[in-house]
Amino acid sequence: MTRLATVATVALVGAANAFTVPQNSILSSRTSPLFEQDNKFTERGVSMDQDGKSNVWAIEPKMEVENKSSEEKTGSALAAAGGFVVFAAIAAAALTNLPDPDQF
Repeated sequence: MTRLATVATVALVGAANAFTVPQNSILSSRTSPLFEQDNKFTERGVSMDQDGKSNVWAIEPKMEVENKSSEEKTGSALAAAGGFVVFAAIAAAALTNLPDPDQF
């Protein structure tokens, strides 16, 4: 019982720090992830105009272009299906030739 109480106390003390206010100072707007150490602008979908207002826009993901033709896709599907059939045949042969467990 004492061991359980000790473990519970250690767990509560360790978790108590999770609910405190962070001790880090608040970052200013110029030290945000948009700017590097020397105030060079790094484009991430946000910019600042002359008045200091921020402009936010979406960065669209790159489009993926399929390089395989339908013939190559069909060939890959047939090869996968053939491999599965071969595996199933080998597994079936191995399972049907297992010794009878009642013999031992």
